[in-house]
Amino acid sequence: MKLLRMFLIQTKMNFVWYFQRDGELIFWTLAMPVFFLVLFSFAFSTGPNSRASGFLVPGIIGAQVLSSGFWGVGVMLATFREKHLLRRVYLTPMPPWIFFAALVAYRMTLLAAQAVILIAVGSIVFHVHVIGRPWEIVAVLLLGTATFVSLGTIVGSLARTTESANNIASVLTVPLAFLSDAYIPIDRFPHAVSSALRLLPSTQFIDTFRDVSIYGAPLSHYGAWMGMLALWTVAGTLVSARTFRWL
Repeated sequence: MKLLRMFLIQTKMNFVWYFQRDGELIFWTLAMPVFFLVLFSFAFSTGPNSRASGFLVPGIIGAQVLSSGFWGVGVMLATFREKHLLRRVYLTPMPPWIFFAALVAYRMTLLAAQAVILIAVGSIVFHVHVIGRPWEIVAVLLLGTATFVSLGTIVGSLARTTESANNIASVLTVPLAFLSDAYIPIDRFPHAVSSALRLLPSTQFIDTFRDVSIYGAPLSHYGAWMGMLALWTVAGTLVSARTFRWL
């Protein structure tokens, strides 16, 4: 019970810090994905909007997972260190794993809110239907989030300042979002390029999530990609554990 209480308090403090830092950021965090959905749905549609939107809804949710890992976790950890908040956490009796578990829970809550809003707008405005099995959709989202949170923790571990963490996150997130089948189909690239892009963990996650959620493909068809994401998660966690600095 004591550990659970620590976890709940730390998760609450993550939200308190987020709101106090910039309450308007919550609005833009939830509104910008919807803006991109509407913009790109009309820009890419050559017929019924639902076809473009059916591609974009899971793609934008996937891009938010990338952003949540690199920006939401990496930059947040660098900011905490720069403001000496990590030092305060380190000096408390709270186990480190609870701190990181609370950080994951906080990001997952925001991602869930983003996903629900995007799916609702996609369904109401563009008639997008999510037909995948709920537990398989959740499994892909959880593994994808774990993968990019672990990679984002590396950014937070290595960056010395918030500014450098922002720069690293930008360099990683923006290209990956546009080269990983999130907004633009990578099939439009030459075959050699698209084949290489499918080796990226971001592409494997977004394509698996799209096929399972929108097209109803069985998750068992993507065992190899799920295994690769799990390996990325383990590797990211191990590197983070060796490089993370509390001070």
